[in-house]
Amino acid sequence: MSDSVLSTSAKTGRASLSGPCTAPVLLDILERSLHAAGSEWLFFRELRVGTGRRNGNVQRLDAFALNSLPHTAMKRICYEIKTSRADFLAELKHPLKRRIGMRYSNEFYFVTPAEMVDIGEIPPECGLIEAGLAKPAEWRRLIQRQAGFFSIDAETRRYCVLTVPAPWRETPGPTWQLVAAMLRHQRRELSEAPPPRPVQERLALMEE
Repeated sequence: MSDSVLSTSAKTGRASLSGPCTAPVLLDILERSLHAAGSEWLFFRELRVGTGRRNGNVQRLDAFALNSLPHTAMKRICYEIKTSRADFLAELKHPLKRRIGMRYSNEFYFVTPAEMVDIGEIPPECGLIEAGLAKPAEWRRLIQRQAGFFSIDAETRRYCVLTVPAPWRETPGPTWQLVAAMLRHQRRELSEAPPPRPVQERLALMEE
């Protein structure tokens, strides 16, 4: 399979950019493009909010970013990853599915491959970020879609485009439920990928 594959939008009938964009690939691009500063941003993937002990009361946020600097008002962004048009349309029919993400974030974004959805299909309370892989010949089309931010890595051909800015929403601060979810997530990551053991080196003693 080539680095970038042209597909056809079921709604518009025009060619669209859609490389091998799995959810992990989109999350990698998103984090490296928008939240690479580890001293400023806390970026969580597949953050599970809720205990899951009563009525299955748990919801997974595909990605959640928290700005740790006070002067940014501790900005919180929620991302919903969609890699297929059918999945996106199903999401639109069930807006309550994103109520937890809307509750905890100041901005809510759908993240999709470029041209998979039309700008007019994005709900007014949400935004759209397009990411994936593209050939240099396709960069012009991507740049024309940007609305304030555009990033592309010429070596890996990965792109990230802010297509529809999400409106800022004033929401209550994080609850203990969200804090607990973040701590569980961090503990799980540490347990699954423990830090490497220190390398022991043999010191050569100098002979007198």
